Amino acid sequence: MNAGIYHDIPAEQYHAEKAYSASALKQFVRSPAHFQAWLSAPSAQTPAMRLGTLTHLAVLQPDLFASSTVVAPIVDRRTKEGKSIWEQFQGQNVGRNIITIDEREQLASMRAAVAAHPAAAQLLDEGAPEVSVFAPCPETGLPLKARLDWMRNAGIVDLKTTEDASPAAFAKSCSTWRYDLQAAHYRRMLKLHGKGELPFYLIAVEKEPPFATAVYRLDEGDLTLADIQLMQLLRSIQSCTEFDTWPAFSRDIETLTLPKWHNLKTA
Repeated sequence: MNAGIYHDIPAEQYHAEKAYSASALKQFVRSPAHFQAWLSAPSAQTPAMRLGTLTHLAVLQPDLFASSTVVAPIVDRRTKEGKSIWEQFQGQNVGRNIITIDEREQLASMRAAVAAHPAAAQLLDEGAPEVSVFAPCPETGLPLKARLDWMRNAGIVDLKTTEDASPAAFAKSCSTWRYDLQAAHYRRMLKLHGKGELPFYLIAVEKEPPFATAVYRLDEGDLTLADIQLMQLLRSIQSCTEFDTWPAFSRDIETLTLPKWHNLKTA
């Protein structure tokens, strides 16, 4: 794929492109070996990932959600009649997302919660969903790609489903899942296309009632540090590629120190 910003590339085509995404780079943080293993066989979709994908469709691409998603009939697939109805239903809906009635209600509630949040609604009142960006890294030459949930003229918006959207809990999620590294990667990709240092916004919507929603902007200091780490990762990938060496953890015996919270927990 030529370097550029694309608004009309299907997800399947984007994922098939041979380039490094934020998801791949997060694997390298764990170790080069985990990065290489993930590239060879990406993890299977988990229930949480599935819900995230469906939420993106419902909130950011409602028309596509309506055309690509269907509610499963309630049938007893243990019976002959139920099996027949289910097989016919599947045959009529090949390639579509099949959801339950409960999932439909859950997704509708999450979409309504995001729409009812003033800041979230304002961020999504202008822009485009699922924007694909491709560019080589000027320093390392590595092929890079990014898939933005939502791109505004003056910012990047990422939609996240979460168990807890409160500031303290979601900050922990950002650290655990390295949303800062993802943000740095997206901003760097757009900067390569002359977009400047765009702000990165996160819309966090809880998966259970009351489907509480919050909007956050990542701290610029944290993004600066993440950008430094991003370049370190890219240089390390370049080095591992050059020597075809993908180590995991240390091969020496190391002293293991328990986390600080351990003694507090056992006191």
